[in-house]
Amino acid sequence: MAELFAKCDPMTLQANERKGGGASSRDLAGALGCENFAARVWTFGPGHEMAYHRHREQEELYQLLSGGPQQVQIGDELIDVQDGEWLRLPKDTPRRIVNHTDREATWLTLGAPRGTGITDGIRLDPETGQEIPRT
Repeated sequence: MAELFAKCDPMTLQANERKGGGASSRDLAGALGCENFAARVWTFGPGHEMAYHRHREQEELYQLLSGGPQQVQIGDELIDVQDGEWLRLPKDTPRRIVNHTDREATWLTLGAPRGTGITDGIRLDPETGQEIPRT
């Protein structure tokens, strides 16, 4: 019989820090066995920024859980986000979460379809918007 449900406390999951330091995330979807979408709980300390990027396949939802107000760079614009608010980001929209405050911020990000993992994300130069080749 197929599993009826899965449950976990995201705070018990290992926090994985990005290369070079900065924000860390907990793979909620992986822990719950999700097959069709990605879900992560992110912690952004003061001064942390997500890589500026867009996606090949994945549409995303971002929700600020705590630490607001915070900002998300969408294209050339900084959008203010309050605790509890959601953003929907189509796959081709350049974006990044930025923490320009003195507070820690916690975000929930959901993405579907799951895509091809790390290679679904296309890093962009925040100054020019040009794709940064993977090395």
